[in-house]
Amino acid sequence: MYRQILSSILVLLISCVAFGQAKWNYIDEITFPDSDSLFANPYLCEVDANGRLYVISSKLTVASAHNAIYYADSLDNQFSKMIDYDVNGDSDSLLGYIGVLRGITTFGTDVLINASVPYPRTKPNTVATMYYYNNADTNTVDRYGFLFGNGGHGTYTNGVVITKDSIVFSGVTAGAGVPGPRVRSYNFTNSITSPIKGNWMKESDLDPGGAHTAGYDVIRDLALVPGADYYSPEIPIYSSRNSYSSTQITGGVTVWTGGDQLNANLYTGTKLQDAIGDLNFDKAIAYGITVDKNGTLWVAGIDSTRRWVKGYQILVNFAQEVAELPSSNSTSNPDPAGAPMINPNDVAFTPDGLTAYVTDGSSKVAYRFKYFDPTGVEDNSILYDFNLDQNYPNPFNPSTMINYSLPREGNVKVVVTNSLGQQVATLVDGYQSAGKHNITFTANNLSSGIYFYTLTTGSGSISKKMMFIK
Repeated sequence: MYRQILSSILVLLISCVAFGQAKWNYIDEITFPDSDSLFANPYLCEVDANGRLYVISSKLTVASAHNAIYYADSLDNQFSKMIDYDVNGDSDSLLGYIGVLRGITTFGTDVLINASVPYPRTKPNTVATMYYYNNADTNTVDRYGFLFGNGGHGTYTNGVVITKDSIVFSGVTAGAGVPGPRVRSYNFTNSITSPIKGNWMKESDLDPGGAHTAGYDVIRDLALVPGADYYSPEIPIYSSRNSYSSTQITGGVTVWTGGDQLNANLYTGTKLQDAIGDLNFDKAIAYGITVDKNGTLWVAGIDSTRRWVKGYQILVNFAQEVAELPSSNSTSNPDPAGAPMINPNDVAFTPDGLTAYVTDGSSKVAYRFKYFDPTGVEDNSILYDFNLDQNYPNPFNPSTMINYSLPREGNVKVVVTNSLGQQVATLVDGYQSAGKHNITFTANNLSSGIYFYTLTTGSGSISKKMMFIK
């Protein structure tokens, strides 16, 4: 009983602290050129290393839309067109290679998309392709896929992400002779010679929602922890999947662990649970997801019962809601000063984590949000919040970084306790100056499980939860 009460109190404390620190302001919207207004339909999005937002327009949800890529820089209020596949002929049903755009990611300033090939061209087969644009230059494109001699593209793929080591992951509708959906890896490095660049490597176990029905309820988007080491089996991959119907719930967010970027066959998926069932998705598309620099998983709720974009801290298979981008149409926390979201498809963050973008398929815009810290001032004079960040990585093995900031100098104590409230480590116990601080916690001598770390100063105490997995 004591353990349950302690856990409940600490989870409530974490939630309250996190919500109090989330200071997101809705800034403005980015529109499409008037000349493209009839056929630009924003779907998934991504931000590159320089903070440029890329958005794909896709026929996936609206048949009249063009398959196209648009971009906007940090000060832009209107998108520029990178390429329109309907105009250059690649979306031609008989000759082209782009039937429906299904995913986009960036690697530095490079852009990678995946798509299904027009069915009339490959009938009776359904196949896929990937285009890699070096430095976003449409004149230096590398094409991969079933029609370009690459294995593992002989099925529809949805969503695409790339690790810092150039291994690509996508959601496939069918596995190699087995039902899908699954997560599949592809070699996009120059150092691995077998399989050749662009070929598939390995694929995960079946998604926990079970086999799809007629290709309708499949993986739609994926997310990686930014800059993480995907040679480690403890670093998760996330995927989102829509359900077959409002009553047959096959969808949600899956966390994949146990494998690594060279051994995707070892990944097993666990469906994330949350306190109120927000992650039991309906049949809408796409429920886009991303992970920000702090390890927070962000989810775009696109159906009529959601209409929000929320951030979650993940503890094993439980998603604790910690933030929400302000939306005047939110079904859970409407904010009159928020963005008028109708059907938010996807969300993306700049590398510094201070700007967020949300694509909306009904409003046909991208909404821009800024993180606002009321205690920060410019020049060399800085006022610091009393703040304790979520540890990173989380889960971890065996070490993790803990960052915190102090509004004034004074005595500081940082301790770690187990789930029974027993202290297992003292990380800091002494006098520290105002400002930002960080410490490393190593848990070599502890058992796998949930632990809590607590920062205590004259300003009060903050506790957060972390997961150690050997």
